[in-house]
Amino acid sequence: MFRRPIVLAALATAVLWLCQFSAVRVLYGGNWTGLFCISPSMPVPEFLRSERLYLFQGSPGYDGQLFHLIAHDPWMRRGSAQAIGGAKFRYQRILVPALAWMLAMGRDEWVHAAYFAVILGFTFLGVFWLARWAQTRALHPAWGLAFLAIPATITSADRMTADVALAALAVGFALYAGSSPIWITTVIAAAAILTRETGGLIVAGYAIYLLSRRQFARLIATGCAFLPASAWFLYVNQGRLRSQAIHYLDWIPLKGLLDRIIRPAVYPMGGWRGEAAILFDFFALAGVVLLLAAIAKLALAHDWDAVSAAIFAFALTTIFLSSRDVWEDAYNFGRVLSPLLLLVFIKELPVRPLAALAPMTLIDLRIGLNIGHELEEILRGLLK
Repeated sequence: MFRRPIVLAALATAVLWLCQFSAVRVLYGGNWTGLFCISPSMPVPEFLRSERLYLFQGSPGYDGQLFHLIAHDPWMRRGSAQAIGGAKFRYQRILVPALAWMLAMGRDEWVHAAYFAVILGFTFLGVFWLARWAQTRALHPAWGLAFLAIPATITSADRMTADVALAALAVGFALYAGSSPIWITTVIAAAAILTRETGGLIVAGYAIYLLSRRQFARLIATGCAFLPASAWFLYVNQGRLRSQAIHYLDWIPLKGLLDRIIRPAVYPMGGWRGEAAILFDFFALAGVVLLLAAIAKLALAHDWDAVSAAIFAFALTTIFLSSRDVWEDAYNFGRVLSPLLLLVFIKELPVRPLAALAPMTLIDLRIGLNIGHELEEILRGLLK
């Protein structure tokens, strides 16, 4: 029963590693720190000055550069917090950097390899859990490979963001919620909240479902899942339990999504690439609209189970998500919405496979345009 999901997950992880290896060899001259997308303007604490970092000239970098610093200094004692803008908010997303630090046993020279291993490890888990879920619904386990198409998996492999971890945990939640021993869902829930604040939405939705079914033992255990994150947030914020995530929301429904549709992004490149970028932006935004439509259909059908409850809680926040920073490009909103994409995919797949694939496919088209040039360079380099 487990053999095929394990084989599929191992193959998927190996393919992803080969893609990373090829990118590092061709694009970054063998320097694996290129995957962190580090800006030249990013402050480098003293303990990292001896590292040979690959810098992206003329680029502001990407979130992976922040998680790279956190992985070297998870306890905020070596200067990384001073080098990161909004450090307290970023440090709340501690799970992936902390796992890398622990795997490296705190040794700086091992942190990079450990971080890449953690990202690949969650990719393995995501594919494995999704394949196992497919088996429980009498579907072919090869559906687990769809995890590779989730925006969070693509962006995490390309830019070392932590979103693949939350995506994998969302699949684990869907697989185990309601039928597994209490401790399994509690551990998954606690890990999700420590990965990203939006993990708390999945857990909150699940708690509401448990309350509605009067499953009080599971409800208490689910409530306990918030304790590790609460303790960590208190540590990071020096005794105050708060998060800047609330500033990404607005009370006007769909304000962020509609603003992004009405006011398209402006890109510096001209010609067909610029026009294609704008067109594919609309494809990606259409994917979000399809996603919300599928959720509305679930609500109208009075579909109510643990996964649906998590979907509704996540979707409610998405409706009020207004920050232009999030909606600016498919890399951003694609990875933020990946847990929701996965949970809706899981609900839709048994009855409407094409509808299940449509939202993520439309978003992937835009992401593919982003990385298409890189893929072209990699192919040329490998064929030389």
